[in-house]
Amino acid sequence: MKVAAFLPAKGSSNRIPNKNTMLLDGEPLFLRSLKKLMSISLIDEVFLDTESHEIIDLASEVKCNILKRDASLASNKTDGNLLFYNEVQHSDADICVQLLCTSPFIKPSTIEKGINILLDNPEYDSVVAIRKEKQYLWKDGRPVYNIHHIPNSVDLEDTIIESMGLYIVRRDVALQLKRRIGDNPFLLEIDPTESIDVNWPEDFELANLIAIGLREQERRLFNNLKLLLSSALLSDILDDLNLNGVLSSKFSLNLPDAKVLGRAKTLQIDLCPDDEDFKRIYDSLNLYDHIVNNDVIVVANKIPDYAFFGELNANLALRAGASAAIIDGVTRDTRETSDMGFPVFSKGNYCKDTRKRGIVTSKNKTVVIDGISIHKDDLIFGDRDGIVVIPRKYENQIIETAFQKLQNEKHILIDVAKGVHTSELVQKYGLF
Repeated sequence: MKVAAFLPAKGSSNRIPNKNTMLLDGEPLFLRSLKKLMSISLIDEVFLDTESHEIIDLASEVKCNILKRDASLASNKTDGNLLFYNEVQHSDADICVQLLCTSPFIKPSTIEKGINILLDNPEYDSVVAIRKEKQYLWKDGRPVYNIHHIPNSVDLEDTIIESMGLYIVRRDVALQLKRRIGDNPFLLEIDPTESIDVNWPEDFELANLIAIGLREQERRLFNNLKLLLSSALLSDILDDLNLNGVLSSKFSLNLPDAKVLGRAKTLQIDLCPDDEDFKRIYDSLNLYDHIVNNDVIVVANKIPDYAFFGELNANLALRAGASAAIIDGVTRDTRETSDMGFPVFSKGNYCKDTRKRGIVTSKNKTVVIDGISIHKDDLIFGDRDGIVVIPRKYENQIIETAFQKLQNEKHILIDVAKGVHTSELVQKYGLF
């Protein structure tokens, strides 16, 4: 059965202005959900449903289908069923998923579970995400429960609340009923975090706090992991996988003892044409709005003989939470950035600036350094011996292989200390 997913994301909103493009943990709200849908193998095609040119541009590197919404369907007066009916007419899929941007914490596994429910259970025609709560409800100015004998919460009846975040419907049912819930829906219970619905400024503040907390879990993991890894180890693994992800040996690190492991946030600097305003170089400052804790700033500089990144940028990077910067070219204020303890990889040092010579042409889009494509959120490892780019697609495989090799190398070192002959080492452990 073919599965299609739709993400509605209009360009304007009332309660939170431009809500779908606001940054949640350094990323536009809609983009977080769009990439989530793209990561689910059960989904055959993903549609971004929008009338906004800005949203389409922000999603330009996501290989999804664009459903250009008619302006008449892009207002708060548009009924959700009408919007969904319009979406399902643009696909021949058997099952249609609609994920709402305002539910940023619904897990991929939850979406997969909902799809499988319809695949495995023909008696259900749709799936609706809900949450169950034990609530002390009031109605008409009076409590619904017995006010004279207050019950324990465990004894209260469940209140079932539609999350307004996830709907999965058989396409023929959606076309027949012209709505996103069928006559025999399965109620898919989601956890409290998944059920968070972002509709008011206070909701967005809460969502950011939760996203930061989830990110902190990854930061702690990376902080421990980087102590075990080395660029040499990762380079060997990429060689074995026939992947090219090691940047040029021309890079040097200002803090020789530093190790870096974080996700890439990218910036592209090109030569400023004569008819362009050189002040566009200051668009680089907007990147710091997208930086979250432990990010690695990656700058592809097409005028590498002029310095980009010095003391001021290092201070901004530290304030934003970045863990390091990789500059394809020269930098300046070398002593100051080193004294700050901020790791900077560069191809040299020079006092003359990119200002009046370069402009920013993209941020958080794919950049190419030394022939290697670096995407936003690719994992970057760096130490004094080199910089390794780990594509998101291979991330888990490479890290798991690194653990295996680290364990193997410990055994080899023990045998070396015991005096085991090299031929026996090769026979026992293979080529290393």
